[in-house]
Amino acid sequence: EIFKTKLLLMGKDVDIIMSKVMDDKQMLAVMDLLETTCIYCPYYFSHFLALRIVQLSISHGVSVNTAYGFAYYSCILCHLGDLCNASKYAKFALDIMQRMQARQKYCRVYSCLYSMTFLKTNHMHSCLDPVLKAHHEGLKAGDTAHATVCAVIYCSIAFRCEKKLASAKQVLTDLKREAKVYKQESVWGLAVPLEQAILNLMGCTDKPNLLDGDAIPVENIETFITNAKSDDAERLLCVAYYYQMLVAYIFDDLELAIKMVEEYLGLENP
Repeated sequence: EIFKTKLLLMGKDVDIIMSKVMDDKQMLAVMDLLETTCIYCPYYFSHFLALRIVQLSISHGVSVNTAYGFAYYSCILCHLGDLCNASKYAKFALDIMQRMQARQKYCRVYSCLYSMTFLKTNHMHSCLDPVLKAHHEGLKAGDTAHATVCAVIYCSIAFRCEKKLASAKQVLTDLKREAKVYKQESVWGLAVPLEQAILNLMGCTDKPNLLDGDAIPVENIETFITNAKSDDAERLLCVAYYYQMLVAYIFDDLELAIKMVEEYLGLENP
């Protein structure tokens, strides 16, 4: 499917792709269904749906869903190491979104691009303001789930960019409070390992090499990881393994750090 999509896109720029706009009501409904299913289905299936959105956009014309399809396609290419084309089609996604005036897709497209492609192709500091803006736009549009995803991404970037941990912790606390107001605690769970890692680095725990403390909603990190495995929450496992590896390495528990790396690499879609 990736090869087929590459062939269909060969020699086409945004102007060519935008030359035909989808107007068939049945196809528009199909595109909406593909995007919604892509967002909520397992990862190993979602990329096929995203590629289908791109393919149908070329054959039947673009719709408001096309931008998300290109954003996801960009992430696929980024994951495969093709950063040049990943960056190219990320810009396609933003251009198409703007031309289609698809403001309601702003948060979805940005949460996709800034979780993968732009973190590898842009300076990290330059990602902060766009992600925060996408968060606010998502709240305005009523897309609180993806607004919270953008908030989680923003906290992760801020952790790497802020000069003081206290500043990153304050940002995280404010956005966590907001996620609770909008009843998005389950999505915010992706930021829990980061919150605990910050507490560890600030000296707020007895065992700084372990992600155990006030931020973890269960008795210890082992239980947290076990629960994530039983829920098949692979994205949460990725985050938990990463931040547990980070604090273990910083506080000289190399055995635990190596174990976390092995666990991470053992995931189906790390």
